[in-house]
Amino acid sequence: MSVFNKVKWVLGVLGVFLLVFATNRIDKNNFKRVEESVDNIYNDRLLAKELLLEVSLKFHNKELAYSLNDSSYLKEKNDLVNAQITDILKTFDRVEATEKEERILTKLNRNHKKLIALEENLASNDTLYTGKCAQLFSDINANIKALASEQVNEGKQQKFLAREALASVELFSQIEIYILIILGLLIQIIILYNPKKS
Repeated sequence: MSVFNKVKWVLGVLGVFLLVFATNRIDKNNFKRVEESVDNIYNDRLLAKELLLEVSLKFHNKELAYSLNDSSYLKEKNDLVNAQITDILKTFDRVEATEKEERILTKLNRNHKKLIALEENLASNDTLYTGKCAQLFSDINANIKALASEQVNEGKQQKFLAREALASVELFSQIEIYILIILGLLIQIIILYNPKKS
């Protein structure tokens, strides 16, 4: 085998190797994007949804106790429920949140603190469900709805990113197949081509 043929073989094999390596890197990057998106949907969005449901139920039970003028609830369970709500809201800090979610959570925390302060003042009164108390619960419910809406929007965004990455992987796989076929044919032509000596 002549030196020219050996160089052709080496260049042909090297070309195929570089092409496969390059497409592999692109595929790996796209799969990583999909994996991150799926992890984000599960770890951040679903966990946040669960926490949001839990905190919503606790506020709802608390509001129900207020509207029914249930003074025994305030004496026996309210401190525990407030501590649980505070813990849940702190758990939200560990969830990766968007800027908008951070603002809504800040408002929700602020409204919860206002409600606790109001409860301390109401403990000495007979009337529990005042206009100010009703307004705070309305604000809290609005915060929870806004947070739920943002969770849905962010989940849709993550789903879109995952689909986009998968479409990119599929496209590059198709391109890779066609390029490998063309390269294979070119390498065969180069290897089999034998220039005639004059």
